[in-house]
Amino acid sequence: MPRRLIVDLLSIYVPAFFIMTGISIVSPILSIYAKSFQISYTLATLIVSIYAIARFIADIPVGVMGDKWGRKKVLVLGTIILTVSAFLCGTAQTFYELLIYRFLQGFGSSMWMTMRQAMLQDILKPEERGRIMGYFQAFMLIGSTTGPTIGGILAEHYGLRAPFYAYGFMSLIGFILSYIFIEETKHYQKFEATGKENNSHLSLEVVLKMLKNQSYMAACIATLTMFLTRTGLRNTLIPLYSDSIGIHPDEVGYAITLSNLANLAVTIPVGHALDKWGRKKIVVLSLMTSAISTSTFILAKDFQAISIACILLGLTTGAGGQAPLAMASDASIDYPHGLAMGLYRVFGDIGFIIGPIMIGIIADSIGLIYGFHFTAIFIASAALYVQIFGRETLNIKKNKT
Repeated sequence: MPRRLIVDLLSIYVPAFFIMTGISIVSPILSIYAKSFQISYTLATLIVSIYAIARFIADIPVGVMGDKWGRKKVLVLGTIILTVSAFLCGTAQTFYELLIYRFLQGFGSSMWMTMRQAMLQDILKPEERGRIMGYFQAFMLIGSTTGPTIGGILAEHYGLRAPFYAYGFMSLIGFILSYIFIEETKHYQKFEATGKENNSHLSLEVVLKMLKNQSYMAACIATLTMFLTRTGLRNTLIPLYSDSIGIHPDEVGYAITLSNLANLAVTIPVGHALDKWGRKKIVVLSLMTSAISTSTFILAKDFQAISIACILLGLTTGAGGQAPLAMASDASIDYPHGLAMGLYRVFGDIGFIIGPIMIGIIADSIGLIYGFHFTAIFIASAALYVQIFGRETLNIKKNKT
C-alpha cells in the first residue's frame, strides 16, 4: 500500500518530536533532582549514565524482538515503558528507586528508537532514504532543542518533579500516535537469495557477517564518533571549559542552544545531499569538518568566541544523525533489520558512554584543553577509517535514471 504524506507525518515525524521533547525536558534537572536525595556528586552522575547503560544492554535484544514479533509491538511497548517510568520518576522517594526507573527509561528509549530506525529501513527506498531520515532527524532535533527550555521553566515554577510528569505526558502522546497511525512494516523486508538469512533470532553468524561488511562497519564507527562528540564534547567538555574561563552557566546554555539550532539548519539539506551525492562523501566531509570545528575551541577565550565555535560545531555535525544511519541501512538491507539497527545503535551507545569518561580522564590527567585535541584527533581518525574502508552504498547512477 502506497505511503501518504499525512500518515508519514503522524506516524514518523510527530511522534519523534514528542518523544525527543520528553527525553530532553528532564536533561537540565536530572543531576539536580538526583542530588536532592542527599547523595554524593559521583552517585548523582549515575542518573545520566544508567540511562545509557540500559540502552546499550537493550539494543541488540530489542532488535531481535522486533525481527521475531514485529516492529510495532516492540515500539509501542517502548512508548508505554517511557510513559510509565517517567511518571514513576516524578514520584520516586529514594535515589535508588529513581535509578531503577531511569534504567527502565533507557530500555524503553532503546525499544522506541531501534524499532523506529528498523521501520524506516523497511519502508524507505534507497533514493529517498537520506532526505526522509533528514526530516525525521529534524523533528527529533526540534524536540531536543525545545525540551530543555520547557523543563527549566517547569522546574522553576512547579518544582523538580514537574518535568518528569511533562515527560510522561509527551511519551503518552507518542504512544497514542504510534498505536493509531503506525503500521507493521516487518513484511516489507525482502530477503534475496544471496546467502543472507532471514533470522528472527540472535545469530552470531549473521552478526559476524555484518561486522565484516566494511561499509556497515564504517557507518558504525562514524556513529560511535558522533555520539562520543555529542556527550563528551558538547555535553561535558564545553561546559567544563567554559566554566574554567569564567563564562556563566546561562551563557553556556545559550551557546549550546546556538549549536543545536545550527545543527537543525543543515539537517534537511544534508538529507537531500545524501540522496544526490551518496553517503560516504557526506560522512567523511562531516567528520573532517567536525574535527576542524572542534579544534577552534582551543582558541576561544570568551562567550562570543565560544558561541562562534559552537555554531561551527553544529553546522559540521549536522550530518551526524542521518548520514551514518543511511549508510548503515543501505549496507545491511539484506540482513534482519531489527538486529542490524540494534547492533548499529550499540556502537552509538558505546560512544555515548565513553565520551564523558574519556574527557574526565584527560581533564584530570593533563588538563581540559587537551580534551579538544584528543577529540579532534579521534574524529579525524574516524574520517580516515571511513575514507579507506567504507564503500559507497548508494547507486547514484541508477537513481538518476
